[in-house]
Amino acid sequence: MNQETTNSRFYLFWLPYAAFLVITYIYFGFISNYILYFQEKSSLFVFSYEFLQEHLNKPGGLLIWLGKFLSAFYYYPPAGALILSSVLTLVVFSITKISYILTGKYSLIVSFLIGAILFYLHTNYRFLLFNSLGLLIQLGLFWIAIRYLTFFKGWIPVIIVPFLYYVTGGFTIIYLLLTISFLFYYKNKTMWLQVFSMWALSVLLYLLSSEFLFFQSDKTLLTYPLAQYNSGSQQIIFLTVSGLISILPELFFIRFKEPRRLRISYVMRSISGTTILIIILVIIAALRIDIKTRKYFYVEKLFCENKFDEVIAYNTANPPTNLLTVYLNNIALCETGKLDDQLFHFPQNKDGKTLFLEWKLESEILNIGGYFYYTAGMINEAHRWAFENMVMKGFTSEGLKMLIKTELINANYDMVEKYIGVLKKTLFYRTEAESFEKLLKSGLIEGSDSELVKKRQTKTEHDFFTITDNPSINLGLILASDSMNRKAFEYNLAFLLLKKNYNGILHEMAGFQRLGYTKLPVHIEEAVIALAVSNKGKIPDTGNLRISKKTELRWNQYLSVLQQYGNNIKSAEPELRKRFGDTFWYYVFYK
Repeated sequence: MNQETTNSRFYLFWLPYAAFLVITYIYFGFISNYILYFQEKSSLFVFSYEFLQEHLNKPGGLLIWLGKFLSAFYYYPPAGALILSSVLTLVVFSITKISYILTGKYSLIVSFLIGAILFYLHTNYRFLLFNSLGLLIQLGLFWIAIRYLTFFKGWIPVIIVPFLYYVTGGFTIIYLLLTISFLFYYKNKTMWLQVFSMWALSVLLYLLSSEFLFFQSDKTLLTYPLAQYNSGSQQIIFLTVSGLISILPELFFIRFKEPRRLRISYVMRSISGTTILIIILVIIAALRIDIKTRKYFYVEKLFCENKFDEVIAYNTANPPTNLLTVYLNNIALCETGKLDDQLFHFPQNKDGKTLFLEWKLESEILNIGGYFYYTAGMINEAHRWAFENMVMKGFTSEGLKMLIKTELINANYDMVEKYIGVLKKTLFYRTEAESFEKLLKSGLIEGSDSELVKKRQTKTEHDFFTITDNPSINLGLILASDSMNRKAFEYNLAFLLLKKNYNGILHEMAGFQRLGYTKLPVHIEEAVIALAVSNKGKIPDTGNLRISKKTELRWNQYLSVLQQYGNNIKSAEPELRKRFGDTFWYYVFYK
C-alpha cells in the first residue's frame, strides 16, 4: 500500500509538467507550426569557425549562437516543437526546484504562471527561442549555486558571474538580482562581502569589456541581448517576467493562509491544479491562433518550394486577405502562365501593390520583394534584394539560394562556389547545396536545369537604373530592351488592367502575335469587349486572335443581369459579384 501511495504521488507530481509539455508541443508542432517555419527561415546556422566568431564579439553572442543552433531543428516542426516545449517546461521545473530548496515546498502557482506567460510570448512568431533559453540558463546556474553552496566555501555564486556574463550578456542581471535576494535571505557570515564582491566583479567585467575585450557601445555591453528582438507590449511583458524571476526568493515567501475547511487532499489538489492549468493554456492557445498569418506562411512555404499550382489552388480555396499573400500568388500565376487569365480571381490593389513591392528596409519586404524581379527577368535586381537582405539579417536559407541562383544565371561561378560552400555547412540544406554544385559543374548548359536555363535565356541584358519606388516603370524599361520577355509582357498587361488603362492595353495588342500567343488571355478578352462598348460595338483589332465564345456568352449574361435590375449598377452589385466577381468587368464597375 505504501508503495502504491508513493507511485501515485510520483505520477501526480509529474502530471502538470506532462500536461504543460504536451499542450505546448501540440500547439507549436501542429496548430501554429508557422511560428517554427518563420524562425527557421529567418536565420541560418552554419557550422564554421567564422560563423561562431561573429557571435564572440560581444557578451551574450554565444546565447544567440546557441539559440540559432537549436532553432535550426525547427526545419522539422515535430523536432522544433519538442525543443521549444522542453525549454519552457524546464524553465517551469527549475523554478519549482528552486522554490523547494528555499522553502522546502513546491511553489507550483508561481512556476506555472511564469510558464504560461512565456508560452503566451512564444505564440508571437517574432519572439525567439534565445529569450527563454537565456532565462533557463540563469535559473539553472542559480539552482546549481544554491544547491551546492558549500563548494568553494559558499563562493560559487560569485565565481559563476564572469562565465555567465560572457555567455548570456545582459541576462546576467537576472542572475545577479536572484543571487543577491537569496544572500539577503540566507544571511551567512560573509553575505555582505559576497554581495559587494559580486557587484564589484560585475563592474570590473564591464570596464574590462569596454576598454579591452569588446568594441561595443555601453548599451550593448549592459543589455544585449536581453529583449533584443522584442517590441511593444511583447518587450514589456518579457521584462516583467524577467523581473518576477529576479525576485523569486521574495515571491516564494509570500504565504496565504488556507482556511481549514477548504483544505483538500494532495490527489485533488494535483488533479484540480492540472485541470486549471490545461484550461488556461488552451484559452491562451485559442486566443493566439493567428489564422491570417498561418495562411500567409503556408503560402510562402509552398512558394519557396516552387509549388506554384498548389499556391494558386490553396488561395482559390482560401481567399487571401493579406497583400503579401496576393503578391506571391500573382508571381505563381505568372510563373504558370495564368496571370492575365486569373488576376481578378483574387483581391487586387488598384495601385499595383499586389503585383510588386516598393523598396523598403523591412525584413518582410526585403525577404520576398526580389521574387518579382526574378520572375520578370531582372536578375541583377533580384540579386540586389537578396544581397541587401543578407547584409541586414545575415544568411537565410532562401536568401542564400537566391544568391546562388542569380550568380549561376550571371555566370559568376567564383561567388557561386563561395555561397555553395556556406550552404554545405548547414544542418539540413546539404542536399540542395550538392544539387547547386552539380549545376555549377555543368555551367548551366542547355537542359541541365530547366528553371535556371530559362532564366538565363530571358534575363534582361541591357543595364538601366531600377526605379524601386515605382516598380511599374521597370516593366516598360524591360520591354524596351527585350520585347520578347513574355513574363514582363504579362506583368505589364496586368498592371494596365489594374489601372483600367484601355489605351495602354490596345497599344500592347501587337505583342501577342510577336510572342506567339495562340489565344488571348481571358481578362484581355474581357477588356477588349469592354472597349467595344465605348467604341459603338466595334471590336478593336486583335489580329488573328479572336474573342472566345465562352467570354462572349459571359458578357451577354453580365448584361442580362444588369438589365434585370434596370441597369442600376448599385442594385445589381450583389448578384454581379456572386456570378462575375472574378472578371475585369466587375473590377471596372466596382473597384
